Amino acid sequence: MGDYIKKLQYYKDLNMTLELVYRLNFNDQSCGHIKVYENKIDESKENYEIYMELIECGMDEKGVDDRYNRFLDEIKSGKLDLSLK
Repeated sequence: MGDYIKKLQYYKDLNMTLELVYRLNFNDQSCGHIKVYENKIDESKENYEIYMELIECGMDEKGVDDRYNRFLDEIKSGKLDLSLK
């Protein structure tokens, strides 16, 4: 298990890209974040996030994965509305 988690995933059904960044075994106010981008990330352009949620420290890899999945479920269920329309 490494000390750094990074995940970048495009969800076609939502037309959103989610970026997860988290530092394990680090002690600060926040150790990571989940950013949401509209559309698919284009490496040749500057991409602006439409939402960001900080993640507190003290989580293990499973806890971070659970947090990410819960966040994604909130978007899919409509509990967290990130549409720009």
